[in-house]
Amino acid sequence: MTTIVKLAQMETRMFFRDRLSVFWTFLFPVVMIWLFGSMFAGNEVSDTAFAQMFVPAWIGVNIVTTSFFTLGTVLASYRETGVLRRYQSTPLQPWKILAAHTFQGTVIFSISAILLMVFGMLMYDLTIPEYWGSTLIALLVSIIAFFPFALFLTSLAKNTQAAAAISSLFLNLMIFLSGATFPLDMMPQVLQYVAKILPLYYVIEMLRGTWSEAPITEYGLDVGILLGIGIISVFLASRFFRWSGK
Repeated sequence: MTTIVKLAQMETRMFFRDRLSVFWTFLFPVVMIWLFGSMFAGNEVSDTAFAQMFVPAWIGVNIVTTSFFTLGTVLASYRETGVLRRYQSTPLQPWKILAAHTFQGTVIFSISAILLMVFGMLMYDLTIPEYWGSTLIALLVSIIAFFPFALFLTSLAKNTQAAAAISSLFLNLMIFLSGATFPLDMMPQVLQYVAKILPLYYVIEMLRGTWSEAPITEYGLDVGILLGIGIISVFLASRFFRWSGK
C-alpha cells in the first residue's frame, strides 16, 4: 500500500507541473460553467436551477477528462517512452502501477469536483446534493466505469499522439452529445438516440438526479449500464493493454 501511495504522490506532483493538464482539469470546466451561466442564469432559469443542471454535468465531464488524459494518455506515453518497460524490470507488480495511477486520478478528480462545487455555490447559489450519499455512489460508479473504459480505448493507440487523438475525439463527442452542454430536448431526435449510446449520458443523468431529485435506487438502469461498461472494459483492457511499444 505504501508503494502505491508513493507512486501516486509522484504522479500527482508531475501532474501539477504540467500547466496544460492543470488548465484543462481545473480551469476549463469553471470557464465553461461561467460562460453558460452568463447566457442562461438569471434569465431563462434561476441561478440555483442553472447550477443544479450544469455543475453536476461538468463534474461528470471531469471524470472523462481525468480518465482519458490523466490515466489513459499518460500510460500510453509511458509505454511509448519505455517507462512501463523499465517498471517491469523492478519488483513492482503491474497491478500496483495501475492502482497508483487510478488512485492519483481519483484524487485529481476529487479536487476538481470540490472546486466546481465551491464555484457553483459562490456564483450561482448551488446547494449541496439533497441525496449526497447517492451522489457519492453515483460518482464511484462513474469512476469504476470510465477509468477502465479510457484505459481500454487508449491501449489501442500505437503512440501518445494517437492516444491523445482518441481521447480528444471521445471527449468532444460526449461533451456536445451527452447533454452536458445543451439540453437533449433541444437536439434533433436522432442525436437524442446517439446520446444514449454514450456512457457520459448515464453519468450526467445520475449526478443531476441524485443532486436534487431522487436517491440512487431510482437510477438502477444507469448504474447497471455503467457497471456493465466497467466490467467489459476491464476485460478488454487486460486483453489489449501492452507494457511496451513493441
